[in-house]
Amino acid sequence: MPDIPSYTTISLNNAITLTDQLLETAAMSGASDLHLEPLPQSMRVRMRVDGLMQLLQPPFDQLPAAAADAIVVRIKLLSEMDISESRRPQDGSFQWQLDGKQMDIRSSSLAGHWGEKLVLRLQWQQQNIDIEHQGLSASQLKIIKTQLSKPQGLILVTGPTGSGKSMFLYSCLKQLQTPLINIVSAENPVEVALFGVHQVAVNEVIKLSFSHILKALLRQDPDVIMLGELRDYDSADVAIKAAQTGHLLLTSMHTSSISEAIHRCYGLGVDMLSLSYCLSLIINQRLVRRLCEQCKQPMTQSMLDNITGQEWIDAMDSYDDCFGPINPCIAEGCEACHGGYKGRFGVFDLMLMDQAKRDSVAQRRVTKIEYDAGVRRQGFWRVLSGHTSVAEVNRVTW
Repeated sequence: MPDIPSYTTISLNNAITLTDQLLETAAMSGASDLHLEPLPQSMRVRMRVDGLMQLLQPPFDQLPAAAADAIVVRIKLLSEMDISESRRPQDGSFQWQLDGKQMDIRSSSLAGHWGEKLVLRLQWQQQNIDIEHQGLSASQLKIIKTQLSKPQGLILVTGPTGSGKSMFLYSCLKQLQTPLINIVSAENPVEVALFGVHQVAVNEVIKLSFSHILKALLRQDPDVIMLGELRDYDSADVAIKAAQTGHLLLTSMHTSSISEAIHRCYGLGVDMLSLSYCLSLIINQRLVRRLCEQCKQPMTQSMLDNITGQEWIDAMDSYDDCFGPINPCIAEGCEACHGGYKGRFGVFDLMLMDQAKRDSVAQRRVTKIEYDAGVRRQGFWRVLSGHTSVAEVNRVTW
């Protein structure tokens, strides 16, 4: 396990100290989310690390009811929630510091059978979102930078929830940052504040939706627009029109593959001919856990011989050392990691538009698009280079 704080006692009588201890433990473990779940006489505390849920170490794994009540009130106060309301869902946010580094925390409350559950999303402000550190191969990075340099078009990032789409979009915006262009965004919510980017958050309370914000942003003389998500016909229609009228538009969609994204656009009622002409690039991605550099062990020949399947054979035949020399490894586990893994990186599948692909999109012949295996192929390339495992690639791509 990583070097996290070790407490022999917990401050049951001090909600402020207890909250700080929980946040510090989660933050030092590299957690992205902290879950406070009510039980009949206690509260279970779990966290999500590198995409997987796990219990906190004792004594924080289960808190007595008195401590649980105190920490719920403390977090709701920090998040500017109504502490007298425990039946309706609430959302809030606050900032917290550890060792001089600042973290943005989004809070969500939801009443259940045993009481009110809180989920906290933890986001360091100083994280590295450079596009070079997302996990792209050199050839993929060149393609994306080329498309980002164009004055107009639509770049669509796809993948399931938790696949890193938002961070990838932020990395694209950071790549584009310059005083010479006007970058604006519509997001729900704003997860990373970027200097020089005018970011607007969706607010359903005042009926400020993606489509409303996007229409307003078009009157702000933008060069580049980032729309957090394509989720309905209105936002998709405005996005396509923006991409057709001299703007570079970046957005995302919750789909598991490139072909599914095309189907989803058609299902939203999008004009597929217009979409085909403004689309410049579709990116499908996943996040896989990285093998711990301190404890990973090389795979034996017998282990390699046990890996079968045409996808694996194709990956071995096509690997060109783009991620380094062949050195497949397995997870071992040590005190510095979580079960043999530490950190995550992206695996990607790109579809760069040409006339043949535009015709396929316009005519909805998406079953002929041969790109949906690309994420698994790149995942297996990363296995060959010793960066992740076959089990991890199968976990996130099947």
